[in-house]
Amino acid sequence: MKNLFQIKSYFKFLQKHRLYTCIELTGLSISFMFVILIAVYTFQELSTDRFQENKDRLYVVANQSSLGMAYKLADRLKENFPEIDEVCPMVNYFKKIAVSSSGKYMNADLVFTDSTFFRLFSFNLIEGDRNRALEGINDAVISETFARKLFPDTDPLGKQITIDEKLTVVVNGVMEDIRNSAVPYGDILVRINNIQHFDSGLASDNYGNIGATPIVILAKEESNIYAKTEDVLSYLKTYVWTYQDGIDTEVHFVPLTDVYFSGINGYNGLLFNQGSRRFVIILLSVSLVILIFAVINYVNLTVAQAGFRFKEMATRRLLGSSRQELFSRLIMESTLMALLSSVTGLFLAFVFRPYANNLLEAQLDLHCFFSPVWLLTAFLVISLTGIISGILPAIVISNAKPVEVVKGSVRKQTKMIFSKFFITFQNAITIALIVTAITMVKQIDYMIKAPLGYNTKNIIDIPVEGILNKNQTLTLGNELKRLPGVNRIAFSEGMPFSTGNNTTIQHEGKNVTLHMFTGDTTFVDMLGIKILKDNHLASTNGFYLSRQTFREMNLNEDAPVFPLWGNNRPIAGMVEDFKLSNVLFESRPILLEIQKAEEFEPCNIAVETAGDPWSAFQQIKECYERITRLEFNGQFIDQQIKESFAVQSKTSRIVTLFAGVAILLSLLGLLAMSTYFIQQRKREIAIRKVFGSDNPQILKDLISTFLSYVAIAFVLIVPFAWYFLLQWLSEYSYRISLNPWIFLQSGLFCLAIAFITVFWQSWQAANMNPVENIKTE
Repeated sequence: MKNLFQIKSYFKFLQKHRLYTCIELTGLSISFMFVILIAVYTFQELSTDRFQENKDRLYVVANQSSLGMAYKLADRLKENFPEIDEVCPMVNYFKKIAVSSSGKYMNADLVFTDSTFFRLFSFNLIEGDRNRALEGINDAVISETFARKLFPDTDPLGKQITIDEKLTVVVNGVMEDIRNSAVPYGDILVRINNIQHFDSGLASDNYGNIGATPIVILAKEESNIYAKTEDVLSYLKTYVWTYQDGIDTEVHFVPLTDVYFSGINGYNGLLFNQGSRRFVIILLSVSLVILIFAVINYVNLTVAQAGFRFKEMATRRLLGSSRQELFSRLIMESTLMALLSSVTGLFLAFVFRPYANNLLEAQLDLHCFFSPVWLLTAFLVISLTGIISGILPAIVISNAKPVEVVKGSVRKQTKMIFSKFFITFQNAITIALIVTAITMVKQIDYMIKAPLGYNTKNIIDIPVEGILNKNQTLTLGNELKRLPGVNRIAFSEGMPFSTGNNTTIQHEGKNVTLHMFTGDTTFVDMLGIKILKDNHLASTNGFYLSRQTFREMNLNEDAPVFPLWGNNRPIAGMVEDFKLSNVLFESRPILLEIQKAEEFEPCNIAVETAGDPWSAFQQIKECYERITRLEFNGQFIDQQIKESFAVQSKTSRIVTLFAGVAILLSLLGLLAMSTYFIQQRKREIAIRKVFGSDNPQILKDLISTFLSYVAIAFVLIVPFAWYFLLQWLSEYSYRISLNPWIFLQSGLFCLAIAFITVFWQSWQAANMNPVENIKTE
């Protein structure tokens, strides 16, 4: 009954002081919402592939820079090393390949894998026998999502799917969508033996396209696979040309559970899903800062209300309550506030989960929050937050002596003692977050807009490899030419952003990796690739070499031929270097072959738009889908470049969001504290006015008190923020200069926010009748 009476008493106090209650509850609830969302996201990220039953025995065979090997190397490794129980090569090779079934056409993500897939991995098979799902050479397993799209009203088992008019497979299983795994999602899983129909290089016995095929191995129980590293390296030097030529020099066995955060992938990032451990750390750090902000607000507001609580606590002391009992009561109150805020925060987390999913590019499962482990963790966090939030107010208020309350001395002592530091700290962190957000946005925009040595503006790249054959591609091109929103079109095999085809050759004792493109003359003109020298060859089998190619192959600019695949090939001329992928991608030697579209197999159609680019985009999309009956997969090159900085952009958006939340919490705290302090100084203001102080002077003094905290925070935080941002920028080869104006703008912005927040209360206080304030005291 006593505890119930105390809780009722606390709720009456909260109801009486609604402004403070609203600010405390809002700040803590928002903070708990972020903590919950980020905790679930972090848990999902860190638990990637932890659900695999064989997780302690699954490894990816890697070299010094890539997680890719060669498909036909898998069986050789199993045959020669008894420590390997099973192998599973995979090729996540085709994104959006054309498939059809019973007259229905769709794009699909195609993954080639082995019959051992479901023996190694624990992905759930909804329909079919996991031991026989990929047993037959033409068996296929489709994802649950793809099954609903392609077979919405029928059972997919036994249905035929034709892939790119080259392969027909039979659905022998439906699996849950792959999530929370480094293993890439696939709409359709087919046997890897069928790769020969799509890429002869990947299927070759001489490992021509080594690097494109991850090999996952299942080590035998109690075997030490790491002890076989040197033996495997020696074996590969015997059979694999990249090891024989010294291109690859190391062998590693990377645990599957480490792949997601390994930072190694290779082959343009197509091999595995990967995440950023740094991004997770940033999220956790900033969410912790937001929670600290809310706790600071609670401490500030509770101490600010000390004057209202002292009489209550003094009365309780006179009625026999001990200081320890009062201390425990105040801790209980802060814990109760933390509990109420966490429940509200959980509700807000469910409400804003779709936005969080979009922002984090993830699917957050908040239902895990109701498991025993999560509930226990939540209980501990709430208790800890409540104790930390309440301990300082409890010390201040419970230490008050009845005689001091009667004299009014306690009220004077608590005016600014505890709040100056907290307000300064909040402003310092807010300024740091604003500066960081501005710098990140500027740096990412700088990289996106960096000159790449070729035109990117208003050009749409339409990949057609694995979707259209040569005749269909040329037909589509002719149709696109007729659209009013199209200026011109070009055909090519490879685009600069996708880095084209690459090959590594040995020349004069060193390995040279060449990136090869084939395109028509419109392709060269459209992209603005500069031909520096043209040898005007009559034949069409010559290559234009970039400046860097001449340098790295130690060729004279007048050289007539260059070595390629054991033969001398004619040099058609020289082109200016241009960047592959984005500005951060390492510069590479380039070979460019110019041919008529009819003379090569186009993999891409480049479309230059006319007029409004987005209107043209819709015209092109409608034409493509009408002719192919497939979903349009073209993109503006500028958009491709922008998306290549997805991790950086996501981090920037998160930091910007948290900067906004920090501003909100700082504003709420400053609003409440300024209201309290101005109330405390009403008598002083009245006396000053009686003795001749005018309203502008009083207003200036009141406002400058709070603005000084922002100024102090600015001076304290700038050196740390400058150092941190310099370190962050140093990781980019192409970067902005750190401009002092970024810091000044952030400081002035916080000053403006502080000024707007405290001006109204200060103006009212400065213009009040001094007689009324003296009487009320």
